[in-house]
Order: sequence, then C-alpha cells, then structure tokens
Amino acid sequence: MIPAEHSKIIVQHELEGALGWAERHDARIEWLPDHLRLHVTLRQPETDQLFFLRAKVDEYRALPPEWTFTDARWETAGRAIDFPEGVQGRFGAPMLITYNQKAVICAPFNRLAYSELAGPHSDWGGPANWLNAGASQVHAETIGDMLQAVYRDFSLSRLRMEKQ
Repeated sequence: MIPAEHSKIIVQHELEGALGWAERHDARIEWLPDHLRLHVTLRQPETDQLFFLRAKVDEYRALPPEWTFTDARWETAGRAIDFPEGVQGRFGAPMLITYNQKAVICAPFNRLAYSELAGPHSDWGGPANWLNAGASQVHAETIGDMLQAVYRDFSLSRLRMEKQ
C-alpha cells in the first residue's frame, strides 16, 4: 500500500505537464489532493458538449488511476450517458467501450479496465502490472500522457454512448 502523501507528491509533480496539456486543449483540471482525485472538464470539439473525466489516484504509481467519465457533480461512474461514444480511429479499436453493461476507458493506465475491478482485462496481469500490460494497446505513463491518450479517442466522438 502506497501512503496517500506519496501519491500526492507524485501527482503534484506530474500536474505541471498535465496543466500545460489542459491549456492547449481547452480543458480544465481541478486537483483535489485531500481526496486524491483529479477532475477534468473536456469540451467535445464539434458538439461543444461538456464531459467530466475523473481520476482517483490513490496508490499511484504502484497502481494506475481509476479513470471514468461522470456526471457534472463528479458522482456517477460507468454510466454510458456520461461517456462519449467510442469511435474507431486510425489507431485501432476505441478505448471508450461498454463491458458488462458499464462504460469503461479500456487502457492499461486505467485501473477500471482490469478484471479485479470488473473490467474486461484478465489478460494484462493485474493493475500492478500496468506499465507492462497490453503490449498492443496505447501506453501512457504520466497523468498528462494519459489525458492525451483519452483525448485522442474523445476528440473523434460526436455523440454520447447513450442519448440523454
């Protein structure tokens, strides 16, 4: 178990790059160190709809963050209505998928993609193996890189997974 203070220090160190990314992509990042959470507000480029991406970063870097899209109150998780649709791009299958009736960001840097947390991947060796998992999948090793990877697929979407 990683002490919360260690996770805070690591995230704060990586936050500088992530904030630069956010400025370039018209996104807003809020860091809640006492809750070990990041709130990222994204604007869908063509539709101008807002989406709310949340990361729980407890035990970060021993484990990857828990990335999910939520409602505007940052409370829900895994609801298709809160997720942008997954669109196949030139990089292969979309990472925004549904699995067992829940929406999930399917990438090795998302703890929620692993079967230990009801995700689709039992073949990646568990969340502690996140830096080596999914050799053919997108890899991201910092918060800023993770945001860019999610945004890569997010920017292709035009709809929500489920209509409002």
